[in-house]
Amino acid sequence: MTQLRLVGIHEEGNTLLLSGDDGATFELPIDEALRAAISRAHFRSHRGENDAPLQLTPREIQGRIRSGMSAEEVAAESGLTLAHILKYEGPVRAERDHVARMAQAVEVSAPSHSETYRAAFGDEPATLGSMVEVRLRQFGIDTAEARWDAWRLEDGQWEVTCDFDTSSTESRVIGEEPPARWIFHATHRTLMNKNRWAQVLGELETVDHPGPVRRLSAVQDNVFDVEASEQPGRRTAPEPSEQEELLEVLRQRRGQRLGADEDADDALALMLSKGSIPAAHPRNPALLDEDENNEYDDAASSPVDSGKEEAAPVRNDRLASVTRLDRASRSKDSQPAEEPQKAEETSKDATEESHPKNKRRRSSVPSWDEIVFGKKDR
Repeated sequence: MTQLRLVGIHEEGNTLLLSGDDGATFELPIDEALRAAISRAHFRSHRGENDAPLQLTPREIQGRIRSGMSAEEVAAESGLTLAHILKYEGPVRAERDHVARMAQAVEVSAPSHSETYRAAFGDEPATLGSMVEVRLRQFGIDTAEARWDAWRLEDGQWEVTCDFDTSSTESRVIGEEPPARWIFHATHRTLMNKNRWAQVLGELETVDHPGPVRRLSAVQDNVFDVEASEQPGRRTAPEPSEQEELLEVLRQRRGQRLGADEDADDALALMLSKGSIPAAHPRNPALLDEDENNEYDDAASSPVDSGKEEAAPVRNDRLASVTRLDRASRSKDSQPAEEPQKAEETSKDATEESHPKNKRRRSSVPSWDEIVFGKKDR
């Protein structure tokens, strides 16, 4: 057995860093099982042989068994006889087995039309139990040796495990030892992978599971032409043959995963590098230029009624006043201090000119003398 020593705690705080005599480093996740083992070892080290047994109530005994301890572990921890513990183990043990079966019945994959899925599950959705059996057979592991278990965590959720015997080859490929661990929410019937084995056994095609290595093809190295990029040019539409070839490649790749057909992946990458995909909605550049040139002409030259005909001169006056203001602001630094006042007066005149002259002016308010003595006739 390899002896490991504690090096430290991972910076994220969820794993312990261990090292062996040969310098290899290992990570041990800090989970409920590790905490329970440490607490039991700490309790046994401080407990003598002549100490009196703990007086545990039936509820406390069942609570320890529900949290993952076996009857033997509870007996060793408390000092009570195993026969006394077994009297209360039955209902809790049945509850743990029931939760494990509930987790195996959770659907983890919808029906698929791929040949691999149909060969394994037919037209039915895949449950966790059936998916694990298929994946274990692919690893050459006897499914009859799979041991399912579940125990309740402090937050009310359940941890479901599937333990099995495997060779060192599979463990090196996956990167850790069994069992596979899931977090199961019994109320919502949802599962969450807790380790690498859970991901591998719970998915039919794991992304980073050993498989065909994706070959990378070098991209053509072209010198960037600065002068050509500065000149406005128009993209030429691809030839019909290129479009048909691209559509044919896309039809053949429908429903396939990346990396399944390496030749098709390389062909598609080459087409994309050539820029042979046409625009979804091509627009005529000549029409765009014409729209830009006629942006202001259309608004001024298409009156509908007499009111709109009078709006055009007013708009020109506004443009003229804005132009004069812009010129005045630009020459502020080069002119004397009186220039800002002149520019302000110019803006006031332009504002007065911009208002229609046919508007009725507000009547002046009579003074106090006119109210008392009456208005003098001029």
